[in-house]
Amino acid sequence: MNRSTVSTCHSLKIIPLARLSRFARIQSRVIIMLLGEAIDAEAVPGTVKISTTTDNGKLKKKITFERSDVSESVADTLEGYKVSRLVAVYIDEYGKQRVSGSPDWPLTLDYITEGGVFIVTLQGEDVHPDGFLAD
Repeated sequence: MNRSTVSTCHSLKIIPLARLSRFARIQSRVIIMLLGEAIDAEAVPGTVKISTTTDNGKLKKKITFERSDVSESVADTLEGYKVSRLVAVYIDEYGKQRVSGSPDWPLTLDYITEGGVFIVTLQGEDVHPDGFLAD
C-alpha cells in the first residue's frame, strides 16, 4: 500500500461570481477561467474546516476558518463578501485543489468576531461533491 501525506485543508481562496469568466464541471473535475485573481481568504493556518452533510439529495456544504487582524478595513471587506455570491478553492487533506460552490449553487459568507479573530463561515447547497480543479 502506498503511503500518503494527510494534512489539514489550507490555501483557501474566495472567488466572487463576477470574477468568473468560465465555469464547467465535467464529472468530478471543474474547469475555471477567471477575470483577475482569486482572493486569498487569509485564513489562520490550521483553522480551515470543511464539512458536508446530505439532506434530501442535496449536499449542504460548510467551510469555516479564522481570520486575524480584527479591524475596520477587514470588516468592510467581509461585509462586501456577505452580499456576494461566491465560489471557494482550497487544497484538501491530500494536497488536491478542490472547488466548492458554482454559479448555479453559490456559497454565501457570514462572520462573527470572537476571541480576537473573525470566525468566517462559507456555506451553501449543491447536488455535487466538491470538484477537483483541472490543470
